[in-house]
Amino acid sequence: MAKCPKCNHKLRVIDWKPECPNCGVNVIYYDFEKQFYIDAKHAELDAAKIRVKWARVKAAFIGNRLLVARLSLCLAPLLAALLPFGRIRFAIPLFEKNLPVSLIGLYSFFTDGSLDYFGALKATNILGTNAAQALRVMFGLTAVAGIAFAIFALQLLCFISFRKMSLLMAGASLLGIAAAAWTVAQMLRFSAAPLDGLFTANTLYGGYAVVLMFGVLAALNFAIAKKGIEIRYKEGDLYRVEIARKLKRKELTLDDIPQPVYQPAGSGGQEQRQESGEQGGEGNG
Repeated sequence: MAKCPKCNHKLRVIDWKPECPNCGVNVIYYDFEKQFYIDAKHAELDAAKIRVKWARVKAAFIGNRLLVARLSLCLAPLLAALLPFGRIRFAIPLFEKNLPVSLIGLYSFFTDGSLDYFGALKATNILGTNAAQALRVMFGLTAVAGIAFAIFALQLLCFISFRKMSLLMAGASLLGIAAAAWTVAQMLRFSAAPLDGLFTANTLYGGYAVVLMFGVLAALNFAIAKKGIEIRYKEGDLYRVEIARKLKRKELTLDDIPQPVYQPAGSGGQEQRQESGEQGGEGNG
């Protein structure tokens, strides 16, 4: 049952008039101005928190030229891995298998039964050495693809912490260089080994392109981690977010806060700048 906001009189179903039958106050518009200012304060603080979060996300992706370059190149190792590191061919009477050592060949390797087939050949006396070498090459390529996907995922989450994510991507890029170089070395070893005539292998230049792309990303991420990121906030938003934190911790009440919460000294719409290295995911209210 509803009550009058002024005198706490219980309103009945038949009390259809907007005035309280006990004290005569207008129930609908009672204390309307006070509630209006309360809602205005909440709206100002909530809008500031959203703007601060968006400023950090925007800065994480396109805050400077280095970040734009990283965003543009985050898929470069995966695209480079579409180029073949080489080719592996296995041929016996009535059966022939051509396997490009690339992302396309890797998909075929795991979906058309090649993994099980080469695994079975690995146990044979005649073809075991060559089959094991082919498996090492494809598993090395699997590691390269996994690291490249991990770098792309870290790029999507880079707003969590600018510095930490940049260092993680730099470290992953170094691992990618090691994995790609190891795969190239295994492919060179395979093509140079005396084969039995049933296996043939040759090398191509896709692996070198992957190593180069990982190297570029490593350099970019180390440079970003060192330089930091400049975040542009609207004037007063950091102050509003701090006020919202104090309200949440009950250090302040809404009655302690003026309306508007922040009054610009000059014209509105100005921006504040902050150099940030690793505070990208902090202070979101």
